[in-house]
Amino acid sequence: MEVLAQVGYRALTMDAVAAQARAGKATIYRRWDSKLDLVIDTCNELVQRRIPEPDLGSVADDLGEFLRAFATLLTGPVGKAAQALVGELPHEPELALKFRESFLLPQRDVLRRIMERGVRRGEIGPNAPIDTVGELAGAGLIYRLMLADEPLDTGFVDRLLNEALLPLLKR
Repeated sequence: MEVLAQVGYRALTMDAVAAQARAGKATIYRRWDSKLDLVIDTCNELVQRRIPEPDLGSVADDLGEFLRAFATLLTGPVGKAAQALVGELPHEPELALKFRESFLLPQRDVLRRIMERGVRRGEIGPNAPIDTVGELAGAGLIYRLMLADEPLDTGFVDRLLNEALLPLLKR
């Protein structure tokens, strides 16, 4: 992750990864066939390890917990690596597909499950725009991380949740 964040995807080499890991290049290639596989596996492992799916009993608590954890992840090494990858996605279709499948879609699915539990508990109406709210949640975090000149912090996450996402779910 550190090497990817420092040099970007195009300049990333298995030699640099091996040097950072203090391992031989052959060791790296035994586990991953390509730098694409290495990057996607690493992102996927880090996300799964650091963002558990909350089930605290309310959609507001679950969304807040998940989005704060995701924001924390994005402001660390994973976020820096993701930023290094995003610029490459339009030029690297296979990378874009793997990034979506390994990084974006699992997060979207967690958000959907959280909101579906809210529907079952009667907190959210059956016609609430669940998918739209999930996309807005991710878009808000990514925008704040990559384009806004303000920090992606818990204050922002709480405002996003309380002023934009939860009101949409109550329509």
